[in-house]
Amino acid sequence: MTNTNLQAVIVENRKRCICEPCPSYNECMRAGDRLLFCITGKTGNCTFGMKGCSCPTCPFRKARSFKKAYYCIRGSEEEQV
Repeated sequence: MTNTNLQAVIVENRKRCICEPCPSYNECMRAGDRLLFCITGKTGNCTFGMKGCSCPTCPFRKARSFKKAYYCIRGSEEEQV
């Protein structure tokens, strides 16, 4: 996916994303306005503990038929193949 396509998908699906209320989502991610880890990949320089994962209940993930979880730690669906 090109950067332009990725940005379009992010803009289009931000409202469907449930990353922010996830128990593992933290202030570092919030400060960077990071969402949709399933397509954007790991958190980068954020560190945190695994406090639970909301990925399995995400409507965006289901619509894309993604199967993985903990995208913020393990990387995007593509990276986890």
